[in-house]
Amino acid sequence: MVEAGISRGLSVIDAFTAATGNRTLERAHKKELATAKVAGMKYQARLQSLRFGAFAGGGVAVSSGALAVASAAPGLWILSAGGALLSLVSIRRWRRIGARPVVRNLVPPAAPLPRGAIGRESVKRYTTVRTQVVNMNSSISVVHPDAGAELVNADSEAAGALNALCERLLVLHQLAASLPGTAAANSATNAAGVVASRLDIGCDSYDNLLAAAAELLASPDINAVVNLQPAADSLIAYSHGLMRASDL
Repeated sequence: MVEAGISRGLSVIDAFTAATGNRTLERAHKKELATAKVAGMKYQARLQSLRFGAFAGGGVAVSSGALAVASAAPGLWILSAGGALLSLVSIRRWRRIGARPVVRNLVPPAAPLPRGAIGRESVKRYTTVRTQVVNMNSSISVVHPDAGAELVNADSEAAGALNALCERLLVLHQLAASLPGTAAANSATNAAGVVASRLDIGCDSYDNLLAAAAELLASPDINAVVNLQPAADSLIAYSHGLMRASDL
């Protein structure tokens, strides 16, 4: 009974620690979702406005022109010309509005592993480096907006594949815990070690990206050229390799 109480207490501590550690990532994720929603709504409202102007202006031009011919009223010709101009301007702007704003791959934080699970420390490290990327991005974006965009893009591209590794670790732990002493449990334990090592490699790539970002912040000249792209490309390439391998 005492051991069960201790176990429940540790579980509560783990849950609180996980929630606290993921708070930064959750907040960033919700902010990205809200930004994407607002951008989509603004684009849709603009598109609907231009469509209405094109069709309404055209309708006014045609109907006013027809009435002007029938009644010989000069004022209707002015109204018809105004409708035609509105329709022409709306159509031109409609053609130039472009495609709907592209939404980045918004990735929520990974779920933590329970105490004693293989790869638990790897998942904690992954959560930590992702949190550091989010925190550093706000500082980098002020100094160098392009570098900030590279940080965010690299995280968006890589986090999906690394989150998938975290999910696999959780599934393998649950399998091993539910079938102790069986061949399936042994296989799940061995597989979890392999998956954890892959996650560690991804964390190493995150570390390289953070090191390049720290070098940029430490530069005495804010206009100095410190290229984050190689580190970002390395992280993205590794995550794409993981996703490609999972499809084979």
